[in-house]
Amino acid sequence: MNNSPNQQYDYDVFISYSSADKDWVRNILLRRLEDKGLRACIDYRDFDRGAPTVKEIERVIHVSRKTLLVLTPAYLKSGWTEFENLLLQTLDPTNQQRRLLPLLKERCNLPTRISFLTYVDLVQLCTSS
Repeated sequence: MNNSPNQQYDYDVFISYSSADKDWVRNILLRRLEDKGLRACIDYRDFDRGAPTVKEIERVIHVSRKTLLVLTPAYLKSGWTEFENLLLQTLDPTNQQRRLLPLLKERCNLPTRISFLTYVDLVQLCTSS
C-alpha cells in the first residue's frame, strides 16, 4: 500500500485500545476527538462486519493517517493490541512518519519499542476525573 506524504486517508486516526478501557475510550476519548473534527476509526463501529479481525486491523492501519495507542497495563497484556502496534511499527520501525502516537492513560512499564517515543501523558488528567 502507498504511504506517500500526498496519500489521502479515510481516517485521521485509528484508536488502538484494550477492551478493558473501552468505556473511557468510547465515551470520552472518541467523543473528544470527533468533537475536534477528526475522523476517528474505532473497531466496534468501523470494522467491516463479517471480515476477519486481523484483515480489518491491517486495513484500517493503512487507511488511517495516525494510530493512537491508548497505553494502560491492560493494553500491554493484550495480544490484539500488541499485534496492532507491531504491525504499524513494521511499516515504519523508527516512526519517522509519526504515524504512531502513544497516549499514556495509566502508568505502566512500556516495552522498549514504545518507550523510546515521546508520548502524550494523560495520567494526571485521567486519574483526576
